[in-house]
Amino acid sequence: MAKPAAPSDADMVTDLSHQTLAAFRLNPLTGPLARHFWEIQEQLLCEAEEFSQHWFARRHTAARSALKASEAAAGNTVANPAAVMKALSEWQLHSAERIAQDMQEWAGFCARCAGHLAKAEVETGQEALEKASDEIAMIKTEHSDPV
Repeated sequence: MAKPAAPSDADMVTDLSHQTLAAFRLNPLTGPLARHFWEIQEQLLCEAEEFSQHWFARRHTAARSALKASEAAAGNTVANPAAVMKALSEWQLHSAERIAQDMQEWAGFCARCAGHLAKAEVETGQEALEKASDEIAMIKTEHSDPV
């Protein structure tokens, strides 16, 4: 008796693709979840990029102002201690302002990201419910017996 032929690679790939499509059809959440996942990734990356650009701009400003203050202090330590104190005080004041701006922008960044996530969650749920309802209606139609 002859052995049955082993399935070919093409047959296995075709079978796997049919199984995958069936799994996607049975799970109405798959499509909306995947789409919203990647959309939210893009939104969060844009938010992070904007926050980072502002943060780095403030760090560059901080480095330049620290250099300026240290140059002022180095040139006046003996001759004019008041000028040194003024340069350091101004540097500290502006540093505190930058830190406050960092915290304010960080809070806004977190709030916007949370808002994007919440909105995507609601939209995903609504789309999944609509898709599930459509799938149930289609299944009922496919499997209904004529009267």
